[in-house]
Amino acid sequence: MKDSNEIKEEYRSERLEMEKYILIVLFLIQQRWGYIINKDLANDQITTKQWLMMIVMANAFQNPPSMQEVADAMSTTHQNVKQLATRLEARGFLKIEQDPENRRIHRLNVTAECFEYWDKRTPEDAESVTALFKGLDDIDIKNLFEIMGKLEKTSSELYRESKK
Repeated sequence: MKDSNEIKEEYRSERLEMEKYILIVLFLIQQRWGYIINKDLANDQITTKQWLMMIVMANAFQNPPSMQEVADAMSTTHQNVKQLATRLEARGFLKIEQDPENRRIHRLNVTAECFEYWDKRTPEDAESVTALFKGLDDIDIKNLFEIMGKLEKTSSELYRESKK
């Protein structure tokens, strides 16, 4: 009969294999969903990263954020946000404006055109999002929502620690 230490070691080994699998699958899902969303937005000439940035800006901030605040919220660099913002400004979805109190800071203001664009897309987007989760019932979605919240919190903490 196996003692408790052997059982614990087998569990740790099995858990590590499951964690590796989950990590790989999360990356694969991210790649596939990125492809699907890019294809869905191609006619509008918007990339997945631009799409994500607009969603973050419209939902995560009370006031127009700085480029660095958006970069922090998206776990990316100021330079990446600047490139995305420049392209979105050319499309009329946002305005890049100097902060009146600190001219070194550039604030990103979502435009009315951006909100109109998303309002127009709402029914189409609802179908697209629902399609990504078909095969999951309500309990699966609730459990996944809770798990993703925990993973997001842990990844945020690890990300902040790695930037020190």
